[in-house]
Amino acid sequence: MDGIHVSARGLHHVTAIIGDVRRSSEFYGKVLGLKRVKKTVCYDDPGSYHLYYGNDAGSPGAVISTLAWNCVTPGMVGVGEVVQTAFRVPPGSLEGWSEKLKSQDIACRTEVSPFGERMVCTSDPDGTAIALVESAHGTAGDVGALTPSGLQGVTLDVREEDLTADILEDVFGFTPVARRERSVRFVTHDGAGGSLTLRTVGKSSRGRLGGGTIRHVAFRALDEADRSLMVEKLRSIYDISVSAPIERTYLTAVSFRAPCGVLFEIATDGPGFAVDEPAESLGERLMLPGFLEDRRQELQMILPPLD
Repeated sequence: MDGIHVSARGLHHVTAIIGDVRRSSEFYGKVLGLKRVKKTVCYDDPGSYHLYYGNDAGSPGAVISTLAWNCVTPGMVGVGEVVQTAFRVPPGSLEGWSEKLKSQDIACRTEVSPFGERMVCTSDPDGTAIALVESAHGTAGDVGALTPSGLQGVTLDVREEDLTADILEDVFGFTPVARRERSVRFVTHDGAGGSLTLRTVGKSSRGRLGGGTIRHVAFRALDEADRSLMVEKLRSIYDISVSAPIERTYLTAVSFRAPCGVLFEIATDGPGFAVDEPAESLGERLMLPGFLEDRRQELQMILPPLD
């Protein structure tokens, strides 16, 4: 995969499972200050919302999406799950973040990661673990706004080191750069979404998908040709079964179960969130794929109103 620009590597987005969409929207949009860049539905279950949050453009590496499951039961974080999703915030902003969260009665605590990063740890209303991590690449102007500049990375719990690490390196272009205690940090670039941590926890219980868990982690592909190269490696070298491409209007993706148990996606950078509405009004109107457009009136009656 020589010749692919480094910016086309790293995380594309993560998707969290939620229950109450309005409560979740309040947290990600108003508490964290992320911009809602797409208001759409779950294509497979259009009676529920699929919302995307990120920076103003919804850039790959800066996005978390929330998938509302009706009558969802709480999940359980464990082995084979994403146990923490981290966002980048500038140095010097953690005190402000802590004060902001506590002023809204949101529990939080200040910690230091195994790699020496200062961070404020909290969770969304469904229990998804969120960290706000000081990044040297934040700008002073971000401090007052208290707005994350993108994903810092995710932490995955695994029972033991396995071929997941090889896939991160060989297929996705990550490099292991540090090992602390039971954790290994992988980095592909110093921009948003450029890192991932594998934490070995031994014989612990497996996680269970549900409210408060991450459904999948999506990795970036420059385009469909780039994605095909990765899929070919997964199949030919690692004998991994990969899904057929799924078109989601703003990206196309394939998915597979990593050896560690986490559901991985490979998502294209394009066409992006501005493909069906103006960039200056992203996330304001309910956007539907063509095959659901004739159900717009019905769906608008079913879906709860959102600001």
